[in-house]
Amino acid sequence: MARKMYDVEIPLGTYSDRDGRQKTRWQNVGAVMDGDKGPYLLLDRWFNPAGLPNPDDRTSVILSLVEPKR
Repeated sequence: MARKMYDVEIPLGTYSDRDGRQKTRWQNVGAVMDGDKGPYLLLDRWFNPAGLPNPDDRTSVILSLVEPKR
């Protein structure tokens, strides 16, 4: 049986919380799973990295691996 190791998330922008602090808005786009034959990556079908904001004109996309929320 597969076990989720990490959520895969991307930063979509920023917002201000009620105290006026700048926070990053994150979107979950998949998961890293640990299966019988080793780890594998699941990406949501709607996720298209070409549609992400790219103000610095970078050629790559950074996806963050975060511990799953319980």
